[in-house]
Amino acid sequence: MRIAVIICSLIFDSQKAFMKGVERKIRDSKDVCCVFCCHGNVAADNPHTAGEHMIFQLPDLSDFDGVIFVKNTFYNKIAEERLVRQIVSHNIPCVCIDRMDDRFVNISSDEEGSLYELTTHMIKEHGCRKIYLAMGHSTANDSILREAGAMRAIRENGLEFHDHYKYYGNYEYRSGIEAVKYFSGLDEEMADCIICGNDQMAVGVCAQLKKLGLKVPRDVKVTGVDYDFVSRVWTPSLTTVKRQQYHKGLKAVEILHNYEDHKPGELLQLPVLISYGQSCGCNNKEESHIEVDEALAVDRYEQTELNQRIKAMSADFLSAGSYEDLIENMRRYAYQMNPTELYLCLNIRPETKFSYSDFSQKLLSSDEDTDYTAGVNNVISCIDGKAAPTCDSFARKDLFPPTARGGRAGVTYYFFPIHYLNRNFGYAIIGESGDLVRNDFFPDWTTQCSNAFENIRKTHLMDEMIKTLDKMWIYDTLTGIYNRAGFFKLSESMVTESVEKGIPVCIIFLDVDGLKSVNDTYGHDEGDKLIKEVAGIMKNVKKHGEIVMRYGGDEFVLMGIGYDDKMADECINSIENAMVEVNESGAHPFSLEASIGYFITTLDDKEKLNSIIEEADREMYKKKYVKKALKRTVKQ
Repeated sequence: MRIAVIICSLIFDSQKAFMKGVERKIRDSKDVCCVFCCHGNVAADNPHTAGEHMIFQLPDLSDFDGVIFVKNTFYNKIAEERLVRQIVSHNIPCVCIDRMDDRFVNISSDEEGSLYELTTHMIKEHGCRKIYLAMGHSTANDSILREAGAMRAIRENGLEFHDHYKYYGNYEYRSGIEAVKYFSGLDEEMADCIICGNDQMAVGVCAQLKKLGLKVPRDVKVTGVDYDFVSRVWTPSLTTVKRQQYHKGLKAVEILHNYEDHKPGELLQLPVLISYGQSCGCNNKEESHIEVDEALAVDRYEQTELNQRIKAMSADFLSAGSYEDLIENMRRYAYQMNPTELYLCLNIRPETKFSYSDFSQKLLSSDEDTDYTAGVNNVISCIDGKAAPTCDSFARKDLFPPTARGGRAGVTYYFFPIHYLNRNFGYAIIGESGDLVRNDFFPDWTTQCSNAFENIRKTHLMDEMIKTLDKMWIYDTLTGIYNRAGFFKLSESMVTESVEKGIPVCIIFLDVDGLKSVNDTYGHDEGDKLIKEVAGIMKNVKKHGEIVMRYGGDEFVLMGIGYDDKMADECINSIENAMVEVNESGAHPFSLEASIGYFITTLDDKEKLNSIIEEADREMYKKKYVKKALKRTVKQ
């Protein structure tokens, strides 16, 4: 079978245990599994979460024989319903995990029953009379059920309970700390017992109680849910609920293989298993945790090495000066993971052109490029820890590049989004390396890749903006030829050569005739066209490395070195002949006319260029005066 797993988070031990079960069953049954997942506790409604959720738009679920939908990890109803519609519309066999859906076959723990039993134990066995609840997300289905179970036990035993005895966090360690800070600020005695939504929050609660000088379980009894790794090594050991996540993973794949034996709306509810530890006052004997302690020591060393590698990776990625350098750095760290299979696939987007006014918006906005492109580019392929062939383009619907080993029987592949906020860069795949997902190296690699791509994008954008600013500084925006700043900057080498070698400098000064009349008669748009026509003619007459600038509104200057009077006259004739050709073409309602003068001299000082331009301007005005005098004579 080809099976898709849709899971919104892989950071909690319970989620990792579930995927271990899936991987084991996939391996035994020789199926192919593609896991589409996020990295992080993505419960917030923000652009980053939207970017994480893009990964769920990647697959066409109709290409799969079955879907395992870990629905309780979803907090975004829009993303969840989009997936449900796709599954239902294609009539795909689906097993829903830990949240009931009548359209699918369901597997869950008895969340309500487990917390009912646990809370009842705290009341009847340990005499707790005042209980606080430190739950997870208030809108999460599992959190709602756990709270309902605890509240049922509290009501049945006649305990007093107020709304402010509840605290809602996000299932993370820090939430447990914040819960105790909240409870200790209620201006009343601390509770006998704090029932926590999961083990991470319970550990946070215990740690913060200790800071307040309160001992567990003597002063406050604490319980958790999940039977996480930490709950077994924490002192005092946690009283917690075993949700049998590993067995859920095994069972989900098994049900898909025998889906015809099941009915939509069917619920397989795994039995409640409670582990009574020291945090509630039970099991006071010291337990031997030799194997766990060894695992914890190894994990600490591995995490220390991982953190150092991630720091180096971040520095190398962000210091890359070009896209090519960045990809090479990414390859190097991909090989260090020694993955069986790893592929990085990026969206193919056309180069975006924009004007200077768009730059600030393009730098800051992230509300574009949110979809995967039809074609994607495989830029990194790593098989058995070594470089493998890549391909420039393949169909995104195929998921795997054609040169990949992807899709082997018995292998589970994890697909992670490559994005910055909700800007979609592509996706990454890792196969047969679930441990690299669980120890966070591969997810951290994808996060670093995502941030580095955004850094390169913004660096490129800034470079383009600087080029545009440079262009705006030295070029006239209407005509595209040099403005005064650009002219004097670019003429420095010519002036230096003229001074040092005694080569004559020629300045040809042109003043457009009748621009005001064209503006008044035909409008400023036509006046702009006239100016651009003249600029085009001035650029086209260059033959010997001359420089052309727009000196003022309707004034132009051409500068060349090594000119004599004959060359200057030829240049002016070329300009005038080109104007005649434009006029005879009838392309414009106006006629091109200009007064042109020139001045040639040898410079002995680099600072005298302005004086030469002024001399050429005077020569031009002599011509203009003569032209006006002739026109008056003709009229008379």
